[in-house]
Amino acid sequence: MTVEQPLLATAPQAWKVLNEGSSTEPLVLAIDFAVSGRPESTFGDLGRLLAPGIPLWETRQPALEQARVFDGEDIATYWVRGVRDTGRPVRAVLGYCVGGLYAARVAELLAAEQDEAPAVVLFDPEPPHQDGMVADFRAAVARLCSVLSPEESALAGQAAEEAARQSAGVAALGAALAEVFTSITRAAFARAGLPAELADELIGAYESFVAYIAAATVFDPAVRWAGATVLTTPTADPHVRYAGRIIPVDVDHKDILRSPTTADVLNGLLTRARP
Repeated sequence: MTVEQPLLATAPQAWKVLNEGSSTEPLVLAIDFAVSGRPESTFGDLGRLLAPGIPLWETRQPALEQARVFDGEDIATYWVRGVRDTGRPVRAVLGYCVGGLYAARVAELLAAEQDEAPAVVLFDPEPPHQDGMVADFRAAVARLCSVLSPEESALAGQAAEEAARQSAGVAALGAALAEVFTSITRAAFARAGLPAELADELIGAYESFVAYIAAATVFDPAVRWAGATVLTTPTADPHVRYAGRIIPVDVDHKDILRSPTTADVLNGLLTRARP
């Protein structure tokens, strides 16, 4: 007689629980690089607006040592392996921004292991690009405003623009921006007499983010998003045209994951995706 193993209710290391939900319900997975304190909305915001009972898990990033050598396929496999170990089926995979590329690949890998393919629902997805990386660098520098002078912040921005002009591709730009961020952060923290360990923590988080963005370049949105449903704001990236279905939502980009309008649309999609 075969004894079925019980399904795990707790998330593995690669995932964190946003909504516990019901342990008998299929999972909804959310892929994003969540940063505490960012002005843009998060899946944590969206989770609070979902229908009761829906278990929502969000990605945790691989350790920095892994992120430095992983490509996009490695990262997707890392997340899928964590879900596979729980034995729980997945109803849908959500993705925000660059996470939309990973989400489509994760759903594809999971589809090979369960009876029904997970739905893919994306929110203002976009592929990696240099302008976005420079904007993200400026946002990271802005969070150091307490230890950087306005002049230093301006110089850091100029260095990022120069790196974008000199770099051939997203990966090269990411490496250059990480070098600039490391230099200014260590100098600023040393001058302010702050612990070097804190500087290293911020540097590691930024390097991990850059690795996450650069690794996603292995995925082609024209291929990955063909079967996806995409919720788009008025300022969405032009690449959303590759989506199989587009649903406009009239909210600001920064609010897409905290809008009741978005939640209403997603609740309806998840209901239809119910096995």
